[in-house]
Amino acid sequence: MSNALPLKIALVGCGRVADKHLKAFNYLAKNNRKHDKRAELIALIDPFPPARERILSGYKFTKNQTATKRNNAAGKKNVGQPAGEYIQQFDSLEDLFAANLNDSNRKPDIVSITTPSGQHYAQAKLALENDCHVFIEKPIAMQLEHAQELQILAEQNNKKIVIGHIYRYFPIIGLVAQDIAQGMFGKPLYGTVSVRWGHDQAYYDQAAWRGTRKHDGGAIMNQCIHALDLMHWLLGEPELISAKGTISTQIHQIESEDLGFGIFELADDRWLMLEGTTNTEPTRPEASFFVRLTQGDIKAGISSGKISFSVFASNGKQLKNRYIKREIAQRIKTEGFSYLLQMGNPHTAIYIDLINSILHDRQPLADVVSGIKSLELVLALYQDAGVVYNY
Repeated sequence: MSNALPLKIALVGCGRVADKHLKAFNYLAKNNRKHDKRAELIALIDPFPPARERILSGYKFTKNQTATKRNNAAGKKNVGQPAGEYIQQFDSLEDLFAANLNDSNRKPDIVSITTPSGQHYAQAKLALENDCHVFIEKPIAMQLEHAQELQILAEQNNKKIVIGHIYRYFPIIGLVAQDIAQGMFGKPLYGTVSVRWGHDQAYYDQAAWRGTRKHDGGAIMNQCIHALDLMHWLLGEPELISAKGTISTQIHQIESEDLGFGIFELADDRWLMLEGTTNTEPTRPEASFFVRLTQGDIKAGISSGKISFSVFASNGKQLKNRYIKREIAQRIKTEGFSYLLQMGNPHTAIYIDLINSILHDRQPLADVVSGIKSLELVLALYQDAGVVYNY
């Protein structure tokens, strides 16, 4: 497969999370002073046509794409249209690959998976077997063996997997992580994280798969895996030694937990503590993070969509403004001023990272290994709590 831009993307799943991917597609399909068009949406896969049409209506077509869209609606053939300049629609990923078996110009370079968690493994495996790179929303899979199989497939086929661990791609976080890794703040000692991402019963009742162990997972697997990934990364990605966990289903009528706690013992005497719940007020979702190092403290949080953070050196000096200036300068240098409007959408940063990893043959920041490590933490907590994910 050629790595020539623009790369062709197929989106699998057109639900709520797909909106964040759509915003990234619209940015990546534009030419700007720093970059030509880097990606284009060529296919939507969802068993519900209205869901596909909702995403299609939000995609900003080029002139050629707009003409093709009209022709498709009128039942006309698209004579002379460049390859990839129209959006295919399918009920399943299997249908897409079957339809384009002998037409490489209509096959995607990247398959982006936003379906329920229980479908991630099978869809990612199919994409890798069909010579595609993969963007998988968290978690990478529901079973560790499945995640490891995807890693092997990606390596055998020389394909990239990026996981939708959005916190790694929030502004400032990457710069802080670099400085921690370089020893600027000394040795990481421990971290604490709280994820209070409330959902009412109506949220779970919208779809039969929500809150099930086989297809979705509970507060830890679904809501907290992002946070566990971030904390493990900032602590230096040490190996897991042991985990203590407890879970409960307090107020929701679901199979999985709506409350959980975990304490993780990590290599090199590093520790991680977690509180996660969906029992809080749905209109005020929040997550907070704290990392203690021998020569500094890192604090961050997100509340109702607003991000806050502070970085303190060992002498008590606040480094927040220094990091803000570095982040803005770096983004303007690499992307231009237009990217500043995208900084609130980490999915755009994930796609940029994935595309660069494909073009330069390197691993993305939230790579397959990070997906496996975060899944290991979740499953270790569940195992100690007496829950086994084995489907």
